Amino acid sequence: MYIAGWQKLSLVDFPGKVACTLFTGGCNLRCPYCHNSELLEGDMPRVDTAEVLAYLDQRQGILDGVVVSGGEPCMQPDLLDFLATLKGKNLLVKLDTNGCYPDVLEQALSRNLVDYVAMDLKNSPEEYALTTGSDDVPLENIEKSVELLLTQKIPFELRTTVVVQLHSKHSFEKMRDFLLPLVAKTGKKIPDFYLQAFKDRDTVPFAGFTAPDRNTLEAYGALLATVANNVHLRGV
Repeated sequence: MYIAGWQKLSLVDFPGKVACTLFTGGCNLRCPYCHNSELLEGDMPRVDTAEVLAYLDQRQGILDGVVVSGGEPCMQPDLLDFLATLKGKNLLVKLDTNGCYPDVLEQALSRNLVDYVAMDLKNSPEEYALTTGSDDVPLENIEKSVELLLTQKIPFELRTTVVVQLHSKHSFEKMRDFLLPLVAKTGKKIPDFYLQAFKDRDTVPFAGFTAPDRNTLEAYGALLATVANNVHLRGV
């Protein structure tokens, strides 16, 4: 596993759990508002996996689980084996993913290697390239990942980091329309959809992005009522 960074203790990354958060190196997307751009490519930092596992052993009884985030964890060739190792330590596992690798996600779910999934839905299909900095985003894989999560029993969330310069009412209308056929097909709504207000920091690749206010986020959230049981706001 290429672990490029970690937060040894988090009370917010895994809902209702005390967790250690691991950040894998590398991602197939280049979102211009990314908070972890230093983990995407080139001279990335690296944390020794043995050190991480030893820390987890030392914190048994204190930590409830581990969040495996990124970058994009599903790019890691040994992700499934690593998740199995975590489960062997009787830890709950939350996986953060952008949804571009449904085959890996399906294996993780079928092997009971994850207990919670947070998947990013970046924008409407027509605005995905702009929002991710990539013209090659496999939207059919995004769709497949959402459908896969809807057919499973484990809890999950979809989440969108909302940026004034990248999102609009039209964006969320089209995101709703993208999700409606999946909701109809599976007979289930998205259990929890989080709208996260963008927060600037020095690792964001491009300057000039701003966050929407609460009223705007609430208006966007109302558009998702037909596809989500609960819409939550973060960062406002």
